[in-house]
Amino acid sequence: MAKVIFAGAGTAGHIEPALAVAREVKATTSDVTALFLGTATGLENTLVPAAGFELALIEKAPFPRRLNAAAFKWPFRFIKTLSQTRSILRGADVVVGFGGYVAAPAYICAWSMRIPVIAHEANAKIGLANRLASKFGARLLTAFPVPGARLVGIPLRKEITALALQDRDSRLILKKSARERIGISSDAKVLLIFGGSLGAQRFNEVIAGNLDFILGSGITVVHAVGSSNELPSARPGYIPMPYISDMASAYSAADLVISRSGAVTVVETGSLGLYSLYVPLAIGNGEQAANAQYVVDRGGGELLANSQFNAAWLQANISRLMDRALNWSIHGTRVDFPLDAAEVIAHELLVSVNNG
Repeated sequence: MAKVIFAGAGTAGHIEPALAVAREVKATTSDVTALFLGTATGLENTLVPAAGFELALIEKAPFPRRLNAAAFKWPFRFIKTLSQTRSILRGADVVVGFGGYVAAPAYICAWSMRIPVIAHEANAKIGLANRLASKFGARLLTAFPVPGARLVGIPLRKEITALALQDRDSRLILKKSARERIGISSDAKVLLIFGGSLGAQRFNEVIAGNLDFILGSGITVVHAVGSSNELPSARPGYIPMPYISDMASAYSAADLVISRSGAVTVVETGSLGLYSLYVPLAIGNGEQAANAQYVVDRGGGELLANSQFNAAWLQANISRLMDRALNWSIHGTRVDFPLDAAEVIAHELLVSVNNG
């Protein structure tokens, strides 16, 4: 029985693509055991067991960004993390990395133990851990075109991929049924706004302060506020929810999307041809802005700095955005991201196992 380590943890953007590949491997062969690497604080503690896969935990040891007491303790924490990771990797045939705090220790230990590594980079800019993996000889697969790497796309949920492959007429039928499930009239103009699995405080504040104006503009709002935030009261035309578990239905029902620009969100909205306002977080090496720019350059949306997304801007632009979105739904095209990433990465993984 081959042993595969999936190193993708922290956020849904790291975990969901890894789960998509693990499901594909499981559907292809029964001769592979999948083990996920995580920390005690990430969403993997919910998502991985729910998907039926085993999870092994290591200590979280993020690289310090400033010189303080924690920075002096970091080398000792990281050494402990490496020791824990090495024990978990013992007997592994391949490590497949998808990002998060577990990726770097997984790559380092795999290299020292001569375990093959496949590193998937979801963002338009290569992260530090995957740059490290590439120097250690990992096969680098990417969701966006990157010189010297193989473009495979990002593993999406099958229901999203299936939706992206529908023609325009079929999408209209699916839109009507999705709106019936959610409780939205078929002729409504629908804004879908979400800030990832944890929500976005700025989004929540701006929507709360402008809800009367938006609804008065004839726009229905589907709003994911984040599972840890207080759920606002629903009202006619306003549908708040803590977390959207059925994203395919939410996307089907929507005309316009306002969201952060994590890699999964950008690839999903771009692949679906959903006109989007991307409001990136200024994190890491600026990957969220780069992700969004790829779709914006192809006409599929707009990019706005987080500091500029406020009540005045939204009131001045919401009707214009909706008009553009409705026009894009008729005359626009989906961004041509590869839609078979889960199958391609699973194949690479199995080839590596068989060659080992």
